[in-house]
Amino acid sequence: MTRRLSKLFLIFSVLFILTGCWDYKDIQDIHYVTALGVDYEDGKYVVYVQLVDLSAVAKTEAKSSEPTKVYIGKHSGKSISEAINHLYQTAQQRLYLGQVSTFVLTDKAIEHNINDIVDAAFRFNLIRYSSNIFATKKPLDELFSIKGFFNLTPLYSELHFPKPIYENLSYIEPITLRTFISTYRDVSITTTLPTISWSGNDWTEDKKKRKTFTIDGAYVIYYKKSMNWYSVEDLKGSRWITKKTNRTPIEFTKANGTTYISLTHPHVKIKPIVKNNEAKFTLDIDIKGSILELSTNDSLKNLEKFVQDYIKKDIEQTFEIGLKRNGDPLGLGQKLYRKDLRFWKNNNINEPKDYLHANSFEQININVNLANAGTLEYNPFKNEKLPNN
Repeated sequence: MTRRLSKLFLIFSVLFILTGCWDYKDIQDIHYVTALGVDYEDGKYVVYVQLVDLSAVAKTEAKSSEPTKVYIGKHSGKSISEAINHLYQTAQQRLYLGQVSTFVLTDKAIEHNINDIVDAAFRFNLIRYSSNIFATKKPLDELFSIKGFFNLTPLYSELHFPKPIYENLSYIEPITLRTFISTYRDVSITTTLPTISWSGNDWTEDKKKRKTFTIDGAYVIYYKKSMNWYSVEDLKGSRWITKKTNRTPIEFTKANGTTYISLTHPHVKIKPIVKNNEAKFTLDIDIKGSILELSTNDSLKNLEKFVQDYIKKDIEQTFEIGLKRNGDPLGLGQKLYRKDLRFWKNNNINEPKDYLHANSFEQININVNLANAGTLEYNPFKNEKLPNN
């Protein structure tokens, strides 16, 4: 009898510690927020959330003939947390923020007090630091309503997956929340926060114009001291100083024809030089490219020289625009800080105008190698042969 009671006691003891499904919830029992936006109006923060039907994501092999529905929540509050709590109250099921893949901040929210937004993102324990982050000048409800092609959800768009677009055409690099927070809090690093917009000019659906996402510029932020918006044209020089540039084109027209060249993965060395208590920089760039379109009779050397001058002009233009706006879009300050911390501290450097000036570049050396002219064995050059691939 005693052995039998001991066995029963052991069995019931094990039952208490077994893992169960008491807190199990089906996917349809939870509203998963896929994008979160922050605006600022009338002295309050306005929070927008985007909800997408995840069943359409799970079954892409059986695409629906009906467009995927998108729900957008909106509420305001004195703080971001207060606004989110109001949305919790009116949601018809539990809202879960652990699946947010994109954050979008409006220009008004950034210009009001970006520190509050950074602090809220840093403290909220459900936030995924691998999420994308953008700024925008567009209304958030319209931005979150844009859907993907072929009746796919907005998750299949540049808003949620910007990296493939950047690899195809590298102008302004998208960043994650992790990168934004780490660079924004650094005393020497310039943060480039891309701005996302839409275009209604290029694509149609059943002869009707449809909106598609596009990155139209960026906020260039320097340690809370300098913050201005730059267009894609303003930032053309930035693409030449990052090895992450996967494919970026240049096009130029001369009297004898048009040339279109694609360049990739520049190898960059930025060397700070301190002379007479003044900071200067030398810039060395090696870059390869391919000729995609050619209707001139220029020699290969002439083309490479023209591309070198083109890149140099882009860099100087971006630098000069930044200088006028007390910005450092080329990120020269970080190199100076790491190379000569004593100079940095002795000169009480707090913002770009403390170390940048009109003659900051000692030298800009650019080496261009146009490695091939495409797949066809065709010699477009006068009395000159292209090197083998």
